Amino acid sequence: MYILGIGGYTLDAAASLVKDGELIAAVEEERFTRRKHEGGMPYKAIDYCLKEANITLKDIDHIGFSYKPWLRISKRIPYRILKIPNSPFYSFGYIVDEIHSTGHYLSELRHLKQNDNTKIHFIEHHLAHAASVFLTSPFEESAILSMDYMGEWTSTLMGKGTGGQIEKIKEIKFPHSLGVLYAAVTKYLGFQHGNDEYKVMGLASYGKPAYIDIFKDMVKLLPDGGYRMNPDYFTYWASAGSREGFMSKKFIDACGPIRIKDQEIEERHKDIAASLQKVLEDTALHITNYLYKKTGVKNLCIAGGVGLNCSMNYRLLRDSPFESVFVQPSAHDAGTSLGAAYYIYNTILGKTRNFVIRHAYWGPEFSNEEIKAELDLDKLKYAHHRDIAKKCAELINNGKIIGWFQGRAEWGPRALGNRSILANATRADMQDIVNKYVKHREDFRPFAPAVLKESVKDFFEFDQESPFMLFICDVKPEKRKLIPAVTHTDGTARIQTVDSKYNKLFYDVIKNFGEISGVPVVLNTSFNVAGEPVVTTPKEAIRCFFSTGIDCLIMGNYLLEK
Repeated sequence: MYILGIGGYTLDAAASLVKDGELIAAVEEERFTRRKHEGGMPYKAIDYCLKEANITLKDIDHIGFSYKPWLRISKRIPYRILKIPNSPFYSFGYIVDEIHSTGHYLSELRHLKQNDNTKIHFIEHHLAHAASVFLTSPFEESAILSMDYMGEWTSTLMGKGTGGQIEKIKEIKFPHSLGVLYAAVTKYLGFQHGNDEYKVMGLASYGKPAYIDIFKDMVKLLPDGGYRMNPDYFTYWASAGSREGFMSKKFIDACGPIRIKDQEIEERHKDIAASLQKVLEDTALHITNYLYKKTGVKNLCIAGGVGLNCSMNYRLLRDSPFESVFVQPSAHDAGTSLGAAYYIYNTILGKTRNFVIRHAYWGPEFSNEEIKAELDLDKLKYAHHRDIAKKCAELINNGKIIGWFQGRAEWGPRALGNRSILANATRADMQDIVNKYVKHREDFRPFAPAVLKESVKDFFEFDQESPFMLFICDVKPEKRKLIPAVTHTDGTARIQTVDSKYNKLFYDVIKNFGEISGVPVVLNTSFNVAGEPVVTTPKEAIRCFFSTGIDCLIMGNYLLEK
């Protein structure tokens, strides 16, 4: 039985393919179109999934779509009319566009049905989020928390998973949304909302929560485990396209003028970011305390775009009553394609769960022969190395920055050792070098450490696995000077634990580097430059190599040096 899951109605379009409960492929559309956060129907991602399984659309038994379009329309259009009565032409244009785009998308979806026996299912957005994490988790039962900007109308879903079933416990509806709050402040701080929220999370570590009283007035915690946004601080859709963005005059009066893109970052901006991060974490902790009381289980699954906030995830792991916290690698909207597929298989069809997502390597792969053919086509000089992991470790130890291209591409926004840029974590200057000459991004942005699974406790205050780089943790004080390039200003790190069972080659790179340097930790960041998706093909890797300050490119067993 083949099930095709489709996600990303407006942003982060993706496809996932499941065969008899086992994941075959999962990939975002942006990896093929090269447009970050690509939305719409993910035709190229679907095509890749089908090719990976050597099938066609005629072989698909079920198609799952992670939205209920008419539910979305039935909620959003009345809100537009009732809440923004002074903008009739703008509202009319929005309504026409919403209906037209929905009809067009449904038409495209129907065209995917090329077998009369294929069934199409529309899965509620946050149920797809919840399914993406719980039904691929190692837990037989778990509390579930899904938070994002909003789905059809829900912004936060609290639930419980048992076996293959998901029970809703509570929903919080738009305009009450932690995802909207984070997006609003991201835009206020001069960054791109829907894309740069992780920058604000990184910036928060440089500030102090001096504006927390204002943010507590924005987000009111309720006794029933919920929260409500204070509408006095927000304008939402009414002026989302203007310079003021989502924030009202009241917010600007309290926090100061809006930062313009590329304007110098002041202490005030850092403090606002820190206050935002604190209110997010405090609210999430309030919710999870309630969830624990309602469910009585020891496990927590987190999904939705807010689930990519690794600082929040660690706070919940550390301070909530739950013993274990699980987040799958594609927690944002792309991951709903995975959830749609597994919701059909386990929940609708009632099939027994037989899959746990242990790694993130579900995308395209290129053989040594394909890599060599591309190198020869471009008339490039290269060398072949039998023990490429050892060679890579030696180069890293010598201070070289490596473009590392191996195996199947990662599922989700993090590079986890197959489409990565690697560097020496023990060099204090390496963070600035990679930020300035390779990634071309803000100097306050931290880099992540990739560490051998068995060496975690030697360097970090962390006692569980983090294969998807979705938790921060404290670097042990006595080890911070050993790995300065991956130790953030507040003494934390966004950790990736590497298990030889799931990525032997990357594991061997770190192991070899540890044997040479005494430190089994390397700097790992995504193989791309700011504003572009992570590289997918050898050609894209070569272009990124020659257009940045990367010193060496390793693809398969082939090494290129500048």
